[in-house]
Amino acid sequence: MTINLAGRQRARFRTDLLAHREAFSLNDAEYADQVLKVSLNTYKKCVQLVGGEALALKRHTFVSIFTHTALDPKNYGLSIGVPSQVSPFGGYQKDDFRFLCGRFFLYRRTFLTARHITRSILEICPSESQECLSFNELHHYTAEVGVREEIRYHGDVYMNQERTILSMPAYSQGQVRLTLLQPERLSTKGRIKMRGAVLAFGNPKGYWQPTVACVFVDGPIDDRRSNPRDLCKTIMDGSEEHAALSAELARVEEHGTIMTPLMWTKLHPRAATDKSAVDR
Repeated sequence: MTINLAGRQRARFRTDLLAHREAFSLNDAEYADQVLKVSLNTYKKCVQLVGGEALALKRHTFVSIFTHTALDPKNYGLSIGVPSQVSPFGGYQKDDFRFLCGRFFLYRRTFLTARHITRSILEICPSESQECLSFNELHHYTAEVGVREEIRYHGDVYMNQERTILSMPAYSQGQVRLTLLQPERLSTKGRIKMRGAVLAFGNPKGYWQPTVACVFVDGPIDDRRSNPRDLCKTIMDGSEEHAALSAELARVEEHGTIMTPLMWTKLHPRAATDKSAVDR
């Protein structure tokens, strides 16, 4: 979402930003990076003289500048909510990210072999008690070993606004699990795709194992009348739906690592064979 600042408001913003800049014994690059948390080019764009041309910046860029300078956006005719820097959730205001709220499908490959894909339900909503978003997850599927699983997670959403990364730590019966998501776009309408990874704990056959799986989130889901349990399922390898979702997950897996015990045991002999062929 791009916001334009023009005319007297832009001139006043430039003057106030330069006045703030004078309080720091840093060069422009250091001031932009360390204080404003923006790029040097963005800072130069803010303070350059360009006549009557409007200053166009993304909403989160303006938020970053106003947050780190304590300048009030209302002084420049902007109705932007500036968060408190002391918030443990990242200093964002939940109303600014309300467009991320809703019920979504959350997809990941099965932990044991990564052959199939599980579809779970992720719900994001404004917290009723704190200035942040909250989340609820339902995982309801039959594991590859034939055991029926139903796991529920809930917690608060921590937000790195500079990169717009959602961190969703969950705590259940002494276990800690972390999901990281990044929206593909920042707008208030239409479907939203988010990609990231989940870090969980595995303990197969007595071996401590961190389990990493890439995840793909798609929504919001239009049908909110259905029971969330009925929307969860396992999507089997070889199906048309599996092929499409596998392509979506592959975009994340280019930058992620998935290694489970069973996959490792399958890969290990092949790696040894490849090494022997190279040695010969």
